[in-house]
Amino acid sequence: MEIFHLTYDDPKNKWCGGGGGVRAFEINKRLAKEHEITVITGKFPNSRNEIIDNVKFIRIGSSKSYLLSRITYSFLAPFYVLKSEAKIIINDFSVFSPVFCEIFTEKPVINSFYHFVGKHSFKKYSFFGIISFLVEKIILRISRNFITISPSVAEILKKRIKRVKRIKCIYTGVSDNMFDSNIIDDGYIAFMGRIDIYMKGIDILLKAFNQIEDKNIKLKIAGKGKEKDINIIKKMIEKLNLKNRVDFLGNLTEEEKKKYLSSSMFVVMPSRFEGWGIVAIEAQACEKAVIGTDIPGLRDAIKDGETGILVEPDNPYALKVAMQSLIEDKDKRLRIGKKGKHWAKNFNWDNIAKEQFEFYKEIINNKV
Repeated sequence: MEIFHLTYDDPKNKWCGGGGGVRAFEINKRLAKEHEITVITGKFPNSRNEIIDNVKFIRIGSSKSYLLSRITYSFLAPFYVLKSEAKIIINDFSVFSPVFCEIFTEKPVINSFYHFVGKHSFKKYSFFGIISFLVEKIILRISRNFITISPSVAEILKKRIKRVKRIKCIYTGVSDNMFDSNIIDDGYIAFMGRIDIYMKGIDILLKAFNQIEDKNIKLKIAGKGKEKDINIIKKMIEKLNLKNRVDFLGNLTEEEKKKYLSSSMFVVMPSRFEGWGIVAIEAQACEKAVIGTDIPGLRDAIKDGETGILVEPDNPYALKVAMQSLIEDKDKRLRIGKKGKHWAKNFNWDNIAKEQFEFYKEIINNKV
């Protein structure tokens, strides 16, 4: 079968390259063993078209800036949809680089819808947030088939959309390699993810960490993102006098990521919105407790009180209290970490790829 997959996100994209891009690639490289997979992604500096693990990547648009890359991707993607001879179109939908495939093709389309942005658009982009706010409204109105990656997002979709045909929750997996980590405790708190200050709540994390009583404990931040956001974080660190206590590591290789997570005391994810939180499962696979916010997506990936702790979003004090509780109680950290490793074993990429392909066939056979 020929499958056509649109996703601005790309594991190699230095600006973005988040869990969505990883998820698409992990599934597609498995399906590419028997099927023809073409993936359309946005351009980024030094990017080129290439074939990786039998998956054909076509990178479109401009690589001059992050904003221009997203805009030109959205503008050009419909032309590739029109030319495609694939049996099905998969669109990893983003309010920041939207493609409304149903308008341009009569072929069956599945939209991967990972999280709701809603009013966060205005908090993140002020007046200009109206664009992404309306874009989300449009996709929910015109689309009929959805893949989500968390039960809580699937439930919200079912309540909000009346004309939807099918909603399928298919989880995100974790590499088997993560389960072979050498578990140690190097006395630091870990944050890993895209460097998106508002979405990932990095400002909340720094404010909470500043209240931690033991000043010998370090916070290590790993991930990639826009240079502007990285510079803002560095300025925040200086303003809070945390320069000697916070290390910014940048992007990590897979092997570095495994060592980084498995050597931490615990992992923190103070996001304001998430679809699932692949880092939460990776951390749990490394036998580490995870502190996350009680929001759709993360409340599915983290079992509160068992594999981690959920706290109120946008609340530095609540986050500080949760971090302090794990810092002071090593037995609790270890106990939660062991349960997390057991929980993470449920998320196998091979099984997830099979489940996703079965959904493709269901949509094609029912012609919806």
